Amino acid sequence: MKKEHFCFEQARIKNSSGQTLVEFSLVLPILLLLMVALVDFGIIMHAQIVVTNTAWEGARAGATIVNPDQGDEEIIGAIHRSAYGLNLDSLEIDIDPTQDQAPRNQAFPAPRGEPLTVTVSYTVELAFPGIDVPVSGRAVTMMEYQNP
Repeated sequence: MKKEHFCFEQARIKNSSGQTLVEFSLVLPILLLLMVALVDFGIIMHAQIVVTNTAWEGARAGATIVNPDQGDEEIIGAIHRSAYGLNLDSLEIDIDPTQDQAPRNQAFPAPRGEPLTVTVSYTVELAFPGIDVPVSGRAVTMMEYQNP
């Protein structure tokens, strides 16, 4: 009787190892999908933080422009220098007002004390094919320089 019981236990162990393999094969794709989603979420958060920082750096550069005739170039340069890890060709930069608009194109004492808005947009390409997530950052500062 004990011998039959022992054989029954061995058969049960063999069946449970097969059952474990089937359950693992059913759960593995879900776990892999969750891991990829977690990595994609981290990539999106990184891009959002970098884009927000680049907008702030651009606004700060725009507030303290050295050469008013090349003000937008200084702002774009500051944005490109601070966009670490992003594809610079995919950045969309909006500067309001531009160097050719009032008050930035007016004589002394303009544009000191006027607001400058810099908006930076970027599209993050995820690991899932065909899924792109737009992120953007916006910074507003008061201009500190005066035109000659």
